[in-house]
Amino acid sequence: MTPDHKTCLPAPEQLLLVPLDEMEVAELIERHLEFVDGKGRSVHLPTPFVRHYLKRDDGALPIVSSIAQLPIVLADGTILTGRGLNRKYGIIFRVPAQLDALMPTSKDCSVLAVGRAMRFLTDEWLSDVAADYQGKCIIIACVLTILERALLPERPVFFITAGQRGGGKTTTIHMISEAATGLPASAAAWSADAEERRKALFSYLEVGLAMLVWDNIPRGSAISCPSIEKSCTLEFYTDRVLGITGHKTVATYTVQIFTGNNIAPRGDLASRALTVRLAVDRIDPENRTFRHPDPIEWTTDHRGQLLAAFYTLLLGNPRRSQKKSERSPAPTRFKAWWDMVGSAVEFAAQQHVALVKEEAERFAGDPPDAAPPTTVDFKTLFLDGEEDEEQACSLASVLDVLTRKWPDGAMFQAGNVVKSIFQSSGNASYAASIAEGEAEAAASFKAALELATGKVVPLVSAPVINWRLQALKDTPAIVDGKALVLRYTKPNRNGRDGGFRVVTLKIDDIGQAAM
Repeated sequence: MTPDHKTCLPAPEQLLLVPLDEMEVAELIERHLEFVDGKGRSVHLPTPFVRHYLKRDDGALPIVSSIAQLPIVLADGTILTGRGLNRKYGIIFRVPAQLDALMPTSKDCSVLAVGRAMRFLTDEWLSDVAADYQGKCIIIACVLTILERALLPERPVFFITAGQRGGGKTTTIHMISEAATGLPASAAAWSADAEERRKALFSYLEVGLAMLVWDNIPRGSAISCPSIEKSCTLEFYTDRVLGITGHKTVATYTVQIFTGNNIAPRGDLASRALTVRLAVDRIDPENRTFRHPDPIEWTTDHRGQLLAAFYTLLLGNPRRSQKKSERSPAPTRFKAWWDMVGSAVEFAAQQHVALVKEEAERFAGDPPDAAPPTTVDFKTLFLDGEEDEEQACSLASVLDVLTRKWPDGAMFQAGNVVKSIFQSSGNASYAASIAEGEAEAAASFKAALELATGKVVPLVSAPVINWRLQALKDTPAIVDGKALVLRYTKPNRNGRDGGFRVVTLKIDDIGQAAM
């Protein structure tokens, strides 16, 4: 199919998993079973039996966790599709016949087909998205995450940001949603109240949205939320239900996207996020020249062709034809996600690079218009996101100061930090005794310590500094190419021989810090 070949699919059904009440359950049972009294007359099923049916937990009834209106590729390359309940995976399938007709088979997904599919996605579908090649790879990975979400016990979040309005953030998100679900993206307002975010997140997970966009985030916000961080690394989320006494457990398959101007993940969320940065090089970016006048409409018109390309990437991944014991270890914290999604995009990018090089050699001086792409490495992208995160940078600043004051792993205590950094003598006050340069250095260290720990230092004293340093122990950071970590030794029974020290870690061959 050519890029101009329209493969518009029918609008997807709006399906939800909802619990049945007693009357609905009774009616459902009576569709299959007839109950009669002693005289052979048909009667209504007694309420106690219906209630027992609702409460039974013997495993006789199948458990359903999600609805899939798109095929799902398993780790062994098997495709789950069609219509009906898959009892093994607890998924109800409602895949339209028109899409099944467009689906590639494993034999169709050769190395060349994977490279061409990747080129179609990056150079045609995402041609109007002002992101670099790695950013486009992250967008493709986001779509694949939505397609495979029901099989992923944990998954990253995605940030789409730009320097100003009009950069295409909302358009990009709607393109992702239209390609993956056939519907516009569902957006939720970002609340500054962590408790409100927790309640909102639980309600969205309960509905089972395929993707959720956190919008209206203030410019320059550093996003950190314990509830969202937890939902990224758990398959099921348990919380209180509003209005009743009790808890409920829901699946966390919803893929979360954050959008705003110059926003970034912070703290633990930084290690769980992939960020797409849209370049804005003019005051009115919305008036730049577009290849597709309406990229969202183009996505809708070519959705079948786009989905065929996405599944070509999934099925063409060589890990799908390998036994589990033959596969190389996943290099990111999201093991199942990288195995299914990350590795597929990385392999497709490699084949795209090879395809461009081969065509450039064939044309001998008259290469294709598209610039040669680069490969993508999700392990590096995750690590780069952590290094750019403000808490990680602040931790590196703290360790840098401490290792300069006490080099070679020398032991020190919180009181030594107060005297050496914040005071010039034990009897002088913090503000009056130090020179201007020392005051500036002390203020910088205090600010870095607050950012690294996420807590304010209300009073410069040994107990306060001790607790702030305790919060940073055993957390490595890269300083001048070295991996440093703050260690703490408990004092003995006499209260001596304890304290902190900064030690240098060795970096092994897979880039992890080790003693």
